[in-house]
Amino acid sequence: MKTIIIDDEHHCVGYLQVLVQQHCPSVQVVATAGNGVEGLSVIRQHAPELVFLDIEMPIMNGFRMLEELGDVDFQLIFTTAYDRYALRAFKFSALDYLLKPIDPLELKNAVARSQKLPPIDPQQLVLLKNHLHQNDPVLSNKIAIPSLEGFTFLNLDDIVTCEAESNYTKIHLANGKQMLISRTLGDVEDTLEGKGFFRAHKQFLINLKHIEKYMKGDGGYVVMSNNQTVSIARSRREDFMLLFGRM
Repeated sequence: MKTIIIDDEHHCVGYLQVLVQQHCPSVQVVATAGNGVEGLSVIRQHAPELVFLDIEMPIMNGFRMLEELGDVDFQLIFTTAYDRYALRAFKFSALDYLLKPIDPLELKNAVARSQKLPPIDPQQLVLLKNHLHQNDPVLSNKIAIPSLEGFTFLNLDDIVTCEAESNYTKIHLANGKQMLISRTLGDVEDTLEGKGFFRAHKQFLINLKHIEKYMKGDGGYVVMSNNQTVSIARSRREDFMLLFGRM
């Protein structure tokens, strides 16, 4: 798997090269670059299958480089020092990343995923940029959902509930459709933190905008806009009531 590393921190490039050599035998690093300008040159020269890319670089950052490049016909793994709140932007756009300092096991898993993922959709990069910098409130309300065929882009307001199904999550949409995604409900909850969703109990994450009624009977439950009824766990009831300013 022909690979290029693009990062302005030379020690990070060297460390990643060592990790790749030790833990990813299918990966061959054919070139490195210290900024986006050099990155454009080596990508065009070597036509890689995989690129490890840092975003924050001098001269030309990672986003500008990708815009200049046009079509992205290789797998992309971002290497970043962003904090965990900014990392949610990568999850929203369904793009893979490695947090510095890079962990060998996470590197192996990211490379394995890259060999199975569909080609990158340009809108994923737009979503990532907007979620990182909050440039567009409309786009910042979208999320990319990966599937076997590619990606589905959803408005958060269209999601009514997210239901746990073992290691998968079923997404119930306002139009009555359902989507099954290969993420746990815990992963989905982490991604949607601060976006108006509430973990009602271990089985359900609900969109607060879609609550129609709260019923005190049967231990307390909500009726959603799609007529789903979702129980509020006893341990979550106080937090739920506080959201609406009532006790």
